[in-house]
Amino acid sequence: MIVAVCEEVLPSHLEKISRETGEEVLLYSSVKEIPNPIKESLEVLLAYGLSFDGRPIATFEPFPKLRWVQWFSAGIDDLDICELAARGITLTNASGIHIKPMSEYVLMCMLYFEKDMARYQSLKNKKQFDRSKLVGELTGLKMLLYGTGVIGQAIAKTLSQFNITICGVNTSGKTVPYFQETYTLEEAEKEIGNVDYVISLLPSTTNTRNFFSKAYLQKMKPGSIFISIGRGDVVDEQAVVELIQSKVLRGAAMDVFRQEPLPADSPLWECENLILTPHMSAKSIYYMDRCVDIFVKNVKARKGDGEMINVINTSREY
Repeated sequence: MIVAVCEEVLPSHLEKISRETGEEVLLYSSVKEIPNPIKESLEVLLAYGLSFDGRPIATFEPFPKLRWVQWFSAGIDDLDICELAARGITLTNASGIHIKPMSEYVLMCMLYFEKDMARYQSLKNKKQFDRSKLVGELTGLKMLLYGTGVIGQAIAKTLSQFNITICGVNTSGKTVPYFQETYTLEEAEKEIGNVDYVISLLPSTTNTRNFFSKAYLQKMKPGSIFISIGRGDVVDEQAVVELIQSKVLRGAAMDVFRQEPLPADSPLWECENLILTPHMSAKSIYYMDRCVDIFVKNVKARKGDGEMINVINTSREY
């Protein structure tokens, strides 16, 4: 038996899981609704956006026999990783399902700024037909992408056809497909002032939180663009606003935030030359279908048909 706690799971998804794995799936809207007898015997939990008694970090204390959590998100910062590691509970996530929408999102943001779409919208509102200012192109630009995993590689592959110099940043500086150069975090600090676009795909870990501080962001090239689509707590949001207002940055795109939903009093709402989206860069109409495909594959692997994918190393937090 499998329990799913995920509002976006549809009856068609449950039918597919049962049909392809032979497992019964019980769906609940919250952990509180799961009957105690089921909690006490449950071994497999399929979940996304869990909330345990309003706690910001999910704990799995109510499930003494839990052996595996399939998390329908790439980010796992809402989970008590230490508890999972201590109890030997396998954690798998939905890494890889975001590559198409996130690649398209980055491309959209870059075209928005290079084609000066904010100006055209302003002219439209004023009913002005003004062709006096030329726009840029993606050709010849240089970007620095922090995070060279499957999403980073997909973004780099998508952008490679536009004759952009694409550099990546990872912990080791090892060579990665689709990146012309790769740097360690230390090396990237010296390179950040030489690129036109800086893109954060960094996960939220003890080593990355507050990584893009004001002091760090100030090292960016004057007139460059910052795009944040990894995790919100790695970025100093106030610093982004100040650097745009002072013209150090030409603009930014923010899809993830330190607090979500973003508070109404956040200065990001009123900041010009800033694309603001509500943590949607990874989402599309195909999101849950792709999650279910991963889960079905892992259920089969757990029964001996192949190997489980997207298994999280809980000691590294990703």
